Amino acid sequence: MTQHHIEVTETAYRQFPLRLPAYMADELDSIAKRTRINKTTISRIAIEKIIREIKIARADRLLDEVLSV
Repeated sequence: MTQHHIEVTETAYRQFPLRLPAYMADELDSIAKRTRINKTTISRIAIEKIIREIKIARADRLLDEVLSV
């Protein structure tokens, strides 16, 4: 099982609106109920994971190149 770590810092949290399609919101609700982990924590883990994967794959640079054409 993959271990996830969310770094807790002294930095204040920021909020932003996140609109999900109904099926994703329902799935998130279901996962939160099954795991007893709140949706904010699950979302933070998922976002941290995709950010790390983008950095590792250097996909951010590729996306910048594609969008600059």
